[in-house]
Amino acid sequence: MKTVNTPKKLDSLKPEKVIDLRQAICPHPLNVIRDTLRDLQENDVLLAVSDHEPTALENAPRFCERRGYPFRTVEQEGVWNIFIQKVEERDARLKVENVSKSFHSGDGKVSVLNDINLTIRDGEFVTIVGSSGCGKSTLLNLIAGLEKPTSGQIFANGKRVEGPGSDRVVVFQEGALFPWLTVRENVEFGLKLRKVAPKIRREMAQDYLKLVGLTENFHDASVHQLSGGMKQRVALARALVMEPAILLMDEPFAALDIQTRESLQDELQRIWVESHKTIIFVTHHVEEAVILGDRVLVFAKNPGRIKSEHEIDIERPRQPGHPEVFLYTKWITDEIRENGEAVNDVQEAAG
Repeated sequence: MKTVNTPKKLDSLKPEKVIDLRQAICPHPLNVIRDTLRDLQENDVLLAVSDHEPTALENAPRFCERRGYPFRTVEQEGVWNIFIQKVEERDARLKVENVSKSFHSGDGKVSVLNDINLTIRDGEFVTIVGSSGCGKSTLLNLIAGLEKPTSGQIFANGKRVEGPGSDRVVVFQEGALFPWLTVRENVEFGLKLRKVAPKIRREMAQDYLKLVGLTENFHDASVHQLSGGMKQRVALARALVMEPAILLMDEPFAALDIQTRESLQDELQRIWVESHKTIIFVTHHVEEAVILGDRVLVFAKNPGRIKSEHEIDIERPRQPGHPEVFLYTKWITDEIRENGEAVNDVQEAAG
C-alpha cells in the first residue's frame, strides 16, 4: 500500500460523495472530479476511485495543488483512492492592477501599456483584440512573467507574478517546437524537466495528443513532417499536459489557412468546454475573438489600454457566419472604426 500527501484533517473525515473513475478515459477523470466538486459544499470531502496511474499520481494532485484543495491518495493493488476536500478559492484566478509598461529608445521613452486593470475569474475564456502595436502581446508576456511591468503588479493564483511559472503556460504563433524531438517527445518535454516517471509521462503525452485530435500514427513523427495546423495541435498538447492554471495563447492561429484555423477554433472550444481551463487568447481577428471568448477586451494604442469590453452571450459551439457572431463582430469592428484605429490591422472576419 502506498500513501501520497496525507493531511491529518482528512484522515478523520468521511467522504460526502464517492465517484468511480475506473471506466473514465484520461483526461476526462479530471472533468468528473471538477464537476462533482462544484456540487459539494464548502469543506466537503470527495472520494474518487481510479485505476489510472497518471490521474492518481500526476493529474489529480496537480489539480488540487493549483486550487489549494487538501488531498490524500492511497494505492492498494493497482487501485487508487483519491480523497479531496473542497476549499473554495477566495481570489480571482488573475488580477492585473495598475500595470504600465514602457521602453527606452533613441527617441526617448515609449509607453506601450498604460494603467491596465483586469480581473479574470477561474475557468473564464477571455480574448483580447486590437491593432498591431497596441500592447496586447506585451500584456501576455507580463502575465507569463517573461517581462516585468514598469509599474503596477500582477497576481496569478493568489501570488504576485515575479517571473515565469508552470501555472502559466504560453502557446506562441510559431508553436516553438523542438525540431530534433518527435511529436510525443515534444509533449513530454516539460514533464521530463519535472522528473515525471517515463511511463507516466508517455501515457500523459498520448492522452493529450489524442485530446487535440492527433492520432497515434503521428505520435512518433518528426516535427518537419507535420503541417502548420498539426504543429499547433502539438504545441497545444504540450501546454495542456502541464495542467497550467492559466493558458496564454498569443495569436496561435494567425499563420494558418482559413480551413485549418476554423478547425482549430472548434477544437479549442471543445477542449475549453470539457476542461473549463482559464484561457487568455490574443488575436487581431474580431470574429475569432467573438467565436472563442466569454469576454472580449478591445485594446486601443498609443499608449496601449483597454478601451472597452464585451460579454459574449452566445451558445457554444460557435461558428463563423452565425447571425449572433456576425452581429457582435460588426458591433466591435464599428467601435474600433469610431475610435480611429487602423481597421486594416484589425480584421473583421477571420478570413
